[in-house]
Amino acid sequence: MINEIKNCISPKLLALATCVCIGHTGMVNAQEMGSVSNDSLSNVGAYLHGNQPSKIQLPTETLNEYNDRMQWWKDDKYGMFIHFGLYSLLGGEYKGEVTPKIAEWIQNTLRIPLKDYQKLMQDFNPKNFDAKAIVKLAKDAGMKYLVITSKHHDGFALFDSKVSDYNIMNTPYNKDIIRELNDECKKQGIKFGLYYSHMIDWENPYNYIGDSDRLRDRMNLVDFNPKKEDRKKYLEEKAFPQLREILTNYGKIDLIWYDMGEGLTNDEVREFVKITRELQPDIIISSRIGDFPEEEDLHRDMLFDYYTPSDNYYTGKSLRMPWEMAGTLNGSWGYRKDDHEWRSADFIIQSLIASISRDGNYLLNIGPDGTGKVPEESAKQLEIAGKWIKKNAEAIYGTHSSPFPWNYDWGYVTQKPNKIFLHVVTDVKTDKIYLPGLLSKVTSAKVVENKQSVKFSQKDGLVTINLPTKKIDDLGYVIEVDLNDKTPNIDKTITQGQNGVIRLDRIASDYNMNRKMTSWDFEVKKPGTYKIELISNEKGNHHKPEWVGSDQEGSIQIGGKIIPVKLTRDKEKINPTLFFYKEITSNIGTFTFDKPGIYTLHLKGFDIAAGKWKKGLGLDRIELLPVK
Repeated sequence: MINEIKNCISPKLLALATCVCIGHTGMVNAQEMGSVSNDSLSNVGAYLHGNQPSKIQLPTETLNEYNDRMQWWKDDKYGMFIHFGLYSLLGGEYKGEVTPKIAEWIQNTLRIPLKDYQKLMQDFNPKNFDAKAIVKLAKDAGMKYLVITSKHHDGFALFDSKVSDYNIMNTPYNKDIIRELNDECKKQGIKFGLYYSHMIDWENPYNYIGDSDRLRDRMNLVDFNPKKEDRKKYLEEKAFPQLREILTNYGKIDLIWYDMGEGLTNDEVREFVKITRELQPDIIISSRIGDFPEEEDLHRDMLFDYYTPSDNYYTGKSLRMPWEMAGTLNGSWGYRKDDHEWRSADFIIQSLIASISRDGNYLLNIGPDGTGKVPEESAKQLEIAGKWIKKNAEAIYGTHSSPFPWNYDWGYVTQKPNKIFLHVVTDVKTDKIYLPGLLSKVTSAKVVENKQSVKFSQKDGLVTINLPTKKIDDLGYVIEVDLNDKTPNIDKTITQGQNGVIRLDRIASDYNMNRKMTSWDFEVKKPGTYKIELISNEKGNHHKPEWVGSDQEGSIQIGGKIIPVKLTRDKEKINPTLFFYKEITSNIGTFTFDKPGIYTLHLKGFDIAAGKWKKGLGLDRIELLPVK
């Protein structure tokens, strides 16, 4: 077990991993770990919340049992998120003031007194909320599971809670929306999950998060004095009892989506896990039950089942454990009446395929208005995307990530045993696409949608696919490539494409944080002069993207030559898969390769940060383009 941990986690967590391990026999120390079966999972709390052992014993399972429990989620790929509550009535505006942030945070952002916000209960009567229609929309969209906000940060429950009167049964609607949706999901064959804000609650006078400025900003400081708050009281009197309600009163719950768990102690997180596992043994738990771990620190022994990166963002690479990108159809999660910037069907498809091409899922949010109606444009785009997904379902559900450690400008790759799927979903200007490094023999190739065969050739590790001459679909199409190997045999050497372009993706690079150096080894087949372009993502908060890291200066070193790098905004385009982001292209200069061969390119001097909130350059790739 220790050797497995050493191979999977960063050095800074290795010491923590040896502190505590819970196997089938309970607590063991580092000396005893050799006797623990390699097939048992340890639930090491130290990965998230320090290295102190806990007295709270958690259920354990074998790796095979974990994989069996997770299989439906990994196969289903695509889910619907629903943010709905009292905030939906306001639509992002209160007494003429428009919130500058996401709509469901309006009570906190505009500092609305609780007594005034609670008055919304008198008007909450979402007569247009149609559970049957919403579940059908999810199904028509190609979604396989659904998650709804049973309680968001405002503390208002959409279910019949005996723990708190602050719930939907004390509104004019007087019906349990959670029960309505749960029953309908079971009828229509959709998996059902619940979002529960376990750490934040602006209605509860005892809800205390922490003393840091960031955590204090999440608390209700309008109505309550943090010096008088008592988190233990909040947890024992509201959070834990309500959790037991939603995990007891609705039969089988497939998934629970905790949120904003930062600040909870190790034991508090473990108590949430303990209650959840005891009441719903087969349930799947999201990562936001505790602090945000770094991607490089992810490990199966954490206290959750899958990882959720920052909203509307993922770093573009496969991770060490299952993960899910949670995205919005516009700029807010809860309904916002002034936001009509709806994501199009092609954006939805590309975001979904980009996620699953790196072994992730996609959870896409709708925000019904105060009457319960789903905005028409969001439903329209979901249904358009759903028709495309249905026609290409074989290449989506039950697939695994791309076998190639780089990306393509024409789209994405997924795989199943003995086949790979080429998702041609961008505007391709050529009549051929190329797969360098595919050593497995190709036996056939055809369009998934209509089974039309396409011509291909294979030579020296390069596969050339002739694209269909007749238009298949405005949103793109998928080509199935059948192989003689169950798992594709790939030469992972980065090599020059047939169009002459050398593409150096960040996800295929070797980054040394301490030396501020990113490196690639690659093969040049055609000597000549090449233009160097650096493409990075403009990133920032929800509505104010910032080109982070563009003020840095460094150099590119290649073939013994040093080329100064000062980033300039020469071209820009909307990122096809990340909401709020742009791809910025900087022209760096040129370099001449005198002969073919293997070269190394070093990008030096830049802090590279793929994460959404991290300071540093959001590098996507470097391209070397032949000068004609």
